[in-house]
Amino acid sequence: MKKFAILYWLALSLSVAPALLAEYPSFTIPGNLLKYANAVVRKQEVVLDIQSEGKTRYREHIVLTVLNEAGARYAFWTDIYDKFSSIERMEGHLYNAAGKKIRSLKKNEVEDFPLYGAGQMVMDGRRKYHSFEYKEYPYTVEYISETVNTQTMFLPNWAPVMGRNLAVEQSIFTIISDPDYSYRTKLFNYPDQSVKGTSGKRKTETWAVKNLPAIPSEYGAPPIHEVAPYVALGASTFKLGNFKGDMSTWIEYGKFMAQLIEGQDQLPDFEKQKVAEIVAGCSSDREKVEKLYRYMQSKTHYVGIQLGIGGWKPFPASYVATKGYGDCKALSNYMVALLKEAGIKSYYALIRAGSDERDIPVDFPAFYFNHVVCAVPLQKDTIWLECVSQTQAPGYMGSFSGNRYTLLITEDGGVLARTPTYSKKENSYVSTIKGELNKDGQLIFQAYNRYSAMPGDAVHDFIHRFSDEEKKRYLQGRIDLPQFTVTNFSYREEPGMIPQIEENLSIRADHYAQFTGKRLFIIPNVLNRWDHKISEDTSRQYDIILREEKTETDTVRITIPDGYTIERGLKEINLETPFGIYKASAVIEGNTLVYTRRLELSKGRFPAKAYPELRAFYEKMYQGDRTKMVLVKAE
Repeated sequence: MKKFAILYWLALSLSVAPALLAEYPSFTIPGNLLKYANAVVRKQEVVLDIQSEGKTRYREHIVLTVLNEAGARYAFWTDIYDKFSSIERMEGHLYNAAGKKIRSLKKNEVEDFPLYGAGQMVMDGRRKYHSFEYKEYPYTVEYISETVNTQTMFLPNWAPVMGRNLAVEQSIFTIISDPDYSYRTKLFNYPDQSVKGTSGKRKTETWAVKNLPAIPSEYGAPPIHEVAPYVALGASTFKLGNFKGDMSTWIEYGKFMAQLIEGQDQLPDFEKQKVAEIVAGCSSDREKVEKLYRYMQSKTHYVGIQLGIGGWKPFPASYVATKGYGDCKALSNYMVALLKEAGIKSYYALIRAGSDERDIPVDFPAFYFNHVVCAVPLQKDTIWLECVSQTQAPGYMGSFSGNRYTLLITEDGGVLARTPTYSKKENSYVSTIKGELNKDGQLIFQAYNRYSAMPGDAVHDFIHRFSDEEKKRYLQGRIDLPQFTVTNFSYREEPGMIPQIEENLSIRADHYAQFTGKRLFIIPNVLNRWDHKISEDTSRQYDIILREEKTETDTVRITIPDGYTIERGLKEINLETPFGIYKASAVIEGNTLVYTRRLELSKGRFPAKAYPELRAFYEKMYQGDRTKMVLVKAE
């Protein structure tokens, strides 16, 4: 019996030993971290060593377990290097579900490519990337990397929760710096105090989190930094190349940017003469601004140039005047120079552009910006100029750069200002459809659509980007009708601070309606149908943020064969909710079916408990826009 017991424990120890020796077995993940999780950060150790005002060393060790296919989006390593940075260490390892190492990364497996591959970009920045592309779940990846930066203008933030459906077992962020070096932090959703200490003669500051459950993906949820721990980091004084700056206030940061653009606004003599010709017959500064902007658009095109300090310092106005191209910095600086020559004050303005970009935190100065525009303060208002576009109307910013803060680089330093906001009043879509239905169910109609402000942004790009043949193919794919042909189309633009676009479509829709005996089945809403449905969510956790704000007005008049009356109509719909208003109705006037629809969408922040009401609102609009009417022919 004693011998049997010894053999039993020996066999057990041999079976358990591999698991104990394994690095990161997936079965050791705490159960509470598996809910909503597609991947789990097992360990993350980040050290930012600020060695001087002009040099940092960034070390990261991260271990991540991928639970399913959806979690594979987190299982990669990437970093950027350029004139100001170098990647000095990079290694990776792959483990199976039991935590046994499968293999290690080979150097030739790391991809190395230009930061942007588009033909219009000229950059010295490059990106390295690696993913094991493993498909047997769960599996674990481990990456260790070290990067040296010879600038301190951009200091990394700490975001232990890198996205939704990602849990975190532990993550630690440590900053090491000299005692007299000053940096600034802004904490989001971090309830504890950092731990401050020393390492030899240097000071340390550490933040740490443990056992953070995954944040579920929810429709209209707040950005991740609002609901997960996040530490924003900003320099006080910094260096970029041979330039030294101060980022502790927006004013001081603006003074640094002024160093980069100083002296870059000189125009050659031929350009000065051209400016004089353009403004000679103008009766107001506004007219001068608009004519010079159109001139700039007509002679330049965008080429992204990001080489060394040129990634932040614009090319001279004389360069753009001669070459006819430049990036957002160069073109905006050139526009400022043209206006200066005409005696009009304008400002080089930094902005965080992008239709989905969040606004900058105004109480924490740092470099958030990815774009430059030109701001022209006139006596009554400010004209904003998007200088990379050859077609955009002067004064219009749209979804790409409207309704957000920008930093004006003035003679006194940086000054925050807001670009124009476009509300429901400006963002509108008005559609009038007139058609005739024959006895075969074929509907031939003309649609007259008018887009105002942001609803027209995509249409504007469509008009200027595609040939007529491409436009027709696009329309055939965009319109939600079963069998139809676009027989004719045209567009007319009215540029302005609130640009307008008129769209005229002629369409033949076969089998649009169905005749069965004496009954006629038809959907009165021909073109503009709400297509957004959201799933049920009984455990909604976070507020709902709705960002779209617009008004739609539709009128449809369809001539139908004589003698039909409504048997089952579209009951008048009148929905008024905090999220918007939806109204629809249909009547018969003689032999004409008349359908009207109005939708107003409201932006705002709403409590999580309002989600069922929002879902019901969307569902009623979806059904209402597809309601089929039944008409019956009188005996």
